[in-house]
Amino acid sequence: MLNSRVVSRVPTASTGRSVRGAAPRVPTSITSSARLVAASASLTDALASVPPEAIAAGGVTLAGLLGLVYTQMNPAAPGEEGVAVEQAAVGVEAEAEAVPPPPRENAVLVLGATGRLGRRTVAKLLASGRTVVAAARSLDKARDVLLGSGEGKMGLSEGRQAGGRPGILFLEEFDITSADSLKRPGLWAGVSQVVLTVGTVFGPLPEGGFGVIGGMTSEVVEAQGIARLMEVLPELLPKKTQRTSRLVLPMRTAEELAVWNKLDDVIMGGASDSGLEPITEAEREALGAADGGCVWRGKLIVEGGGFCGTRTNKLGLNLGDADGIHMRVLGDGQTFKMNIKTIDQEDVPESTYQTTFDTVAGQWHDVYLPWHNFVSVKRAQSDPEGVPLDPSRISKLGLVLSRFEFNKAPNPDYKPGPFALLLAGGISTYTDVRPQVVMISSAGVERNAIIGDDEVKRMQDIPIVQLNPNGTLNHKYTAEIAVRSSGYPYSVVRSTGMIDSMEGGPFLPDADQGDVIIGQISREEVAECLAMAANMPESAYKTFELRRNEGPESKGKRPPTTRDFQRLFLKLSQDKYRWRVGLQPMPKAVPPPPPVTEERRAQIVAQVAVIRGQAPPAAPAPGDGANGSAAIAEKKTEQVEKKEPVTANA
Repeated sequence: MLNSRVVSRVPTASTGRSVRGAAPRVPTSITSSARLVAASASLTDALASVPPEAIAAGGVTLAGLLGLVYTQMNPAAPGEEGVAVEQAAVGVEAEAEAVPPPPRENAVLVLGATGRLGRRTVAKLLASGRTVVAAARSLDKARDVLLGSGEGKMGLSEGRQAGGRPGILFLEEFDITSADSLKRPGLWAGVSQVVLTVGTVFGPLPEGGFGVIGGMTSEVVEAQGIARLMEVLPELLPKKTQRTSRLVLPMRTAEELAVWNKLDDVIMGGASDSGLEPITEAEREALGAADGGCVWRGKLIVEGGGFCGTRTNKLGLNLGDADGIHMRVLGDGQTFKMNIKTIDQEDVPESTYQTTFDTVAGQWHDVYLPWHNFVSVKRAQSDPEGVPLDPSRISKLGLVLSRFEFNKAPNPDYKPGPFALLLAGGISTYTDVRPQVVMISSAGVERNAIIGDDEVKRMQDIPIVQLNPNGTLNHKYTAEIAVRSSGYPYSVVRSTGMIDSMEGGPFLPDADQGDVIIGQISREEVAECLAMAANMPESAYKTFELRRNEGPESKGKRPPTTRDFQRLFLKLSQDKYRWRVGLQPMPKAVPPPPPVTEERRAQIVAQVAVIRGQAPPAAPAPGDGANGSAAIAEKKTEQVEKKEPVTANA
């Protein structure tokens, strides 16, 4: 590693000074073959004096040794070689020292990073450009799984990723069953979010067979471990629950407003007229705008045109670190537009990005316009093929009041005649709240809690709810409650049956709430959703079930995009509003049901095998009723959930 600065020091023949990588002087009269022999011997001696860990670290040490060989093969003039080697070695070291260590900031801590889901989540977060702290119970296993190559290994690099790939990776050791381990300060250095991919640890047992390792059951790892983490988290991770705004274009004085230009319908023969001007001291006091601002006022005349507008000169703004535009406005109840023209559109006439915002007559209120609200528009028509707005390349901003909305559809909230729009301070950007805790859970936890001890309803439900091995669904739900009750922004992703296959894909994701959908999804797809949830404010404060869409509109068509996940998250309700969108409130936690008998377990496992097409349907056993294998087979066309009969480490 380049930051391991262990080097050999040998005095030069001419100066006697200690020089990195230098060797005893070799007479210039020896032949090339003799030089090679001498150089090899010197290299062997130098290597023998270097600790093994320094050789493994490489970097400066290796560069110095190679410089030694070069010097032996190409001797300088008498009295010069020591200085030449010293200068070369210092140059190499200076070059190595010029590479700063990677920063550890705004990092995502992934707990359970070596599990089949966790390792994929680490890779997805890195691919999105994030700094990731991958934490596991064993650093050796973390290095093997995350840095190694081969089947099931990720081929990542510690620190900056090789080949110019995005992301920075750090490795840490932790034990979710230990409060001291969780509270170790070094674990949380630079961390702003945590992704929980922990779960029951299964594997080969010393006595033979396969089972839970080291007592790491769902109860210990999730119900107790995650609850313990949420208790100590306020000591380790500051909460970020409020949007923040930053003024980027002040509009309080005539000088600040000089960058704005009129763009009314007179350019196309209309008669509308408008202009921007600072609000007066009297207006500040009367309107409650203590920090000042401006008013855009004018007269909208429909005949001959029907719009008023104002637009800035070229600004060259990079707003890529923000989530959208924020304005505090006082209007007259009309719907206005905001336009953004990017650097790439500067020479393209009638090409812009546009969105709308409402005003409340006579009231100040905050307007938040996320970047994804802006529609690509060409020649007054929306452009379905337009690329999403790139906020890092903003050239011009504009305001519009028009009798039209999009594609010549009428603006339902405009009035011809005089208008006024006041802006407090100017135009700001805002950064929204993102989930600080992202948790993987399981579909079935909510319906399991609703069923409780009703054995009849349990036998009528999907196989994982019938089986509920070791009360896993109950323990996962207990962990969910701890996350939702923590006061941190969160996102809880309830996966349907997780598999490793992407056969028939790619697929678009599908999500719902209320624990009613069934299906399956690969760990690769779940990992991508977890990474997107961590990166997107639209996923905050939401609990939802996730599956792949295997319908003809999705299967094998195209991989999901960022816009697809935004749409997915936007369609979901925040948990505090569930009953406002027709969903029941979250049920209370209940104790796990009694374990099923071995006979009943065999019947449930047989159901799953039939569902997956791994076994032919059998005649229902006496007393099987509606849960016989044949009945389950008949429900296959109804997309019965393909859930693993035994929950494995996520």
